[in-house]
Amino acid sequence: MIELSSTRRIILGNEAIAFASLSSGVGVATGYPGTPSTEIIETLMKYGNNIHVEWSVNEKVAFETAYGAAINGAYALTTMKHVGLNVAADPLMSSSYTGVEGAFVIVSADDPSMWSSQSEQDNRYYGLHALIPVLEPYDPQSAYDLTIQGFRLSNSVKHPVILRTTTRISHVRGQVELKPPAKPVLGKLIKDPKKYVLVPENARRNRIEQLKRWEKIQDEVERLNEFIDNGSKNLIIASGISFAYVTDAINELKVNANVLRISTPVPIPRRLILKAVSRAERLLIVEEGEPIVEMQIKDLLYDQG
Repeated sequence: MIELSSTRRIILGNEAIAFASLSSGVGVATGYPGTPSTEIIETLMKYGNNIHVEWSVNEKVAFETAYGAAINGAYALTTMKHVGLNVAADPLMSSSYTGVEGAFVIVSADDPSMWSSQSEQDNRYYGLHALIPVLEPYDPQSAYDLTIQGFRLSNSVKHPVILRTTTRISHVRGQVELKPPAKPVLGKLIKDPKKYVLVPENARRNRIEQLKRWEKIQDEVERLNEFIDNGSKNLIIASGISFAYVTDAINELKVNANVLRISTPVPIPRRLILKAVSRAERLLIVEEGEPIVEMQIKDLLYDQG
């Protein structure tokens, strides 16, 4: 039994996400079981008081239940493994058009190397496709912190947020500093068919609002990333758990390099990247999965001439 009032505990990355959700005031949590995501809902079922937690019949139902709560002002969380987001792709796209009234965090637990899956698709692509920001932790503490930041960002800009984990983040244990649970934010029924019924007339209007929110999101994500200046002409940009790998490699190999830790692979922190690159002669980009960050950086640097 984990005492939530305790300051520091050794827990799984998935447990950290669950406890961070409770600390954020989550009122509705849904999911469909599948490694490496399952422990999030299991932990919320064990420790969540006065909130609605459910295993849904599939990922689309899980997504729509949490989405429905979020558009009515609740703080909502939905969890699934990476291939499960394919099942929920239809409401995922719509949620970016409508936005939310409360907060909505979507956990996509990706599985590089396919330890328990039929594919190793990189769901950061969904963030690019749907214009939904993606947060990516590198250890259990950052999984906890970024979950809290995800709820804050979602509520601030009124837009869904994807938290992309990978197997090593979900199932590694580490020290995490816990905060007490917050009062659940449950919301109340909001009727706004002109916003939430996506017939073409409404969707066209929502598209404009979506793009405005995306501009704000691009500014907001800058503060979630970190540039570590070691006075080197070598620059390593690392996203998610790759930052942990890079840190270990630098320490073992005694390499001198500046490091830019990316916690928001979608959208990338453009200003911070330009600042870091301007000081570098050599650049290495490290990420787990497809070259999502690399592709955006190439586009950014090309546009800068």
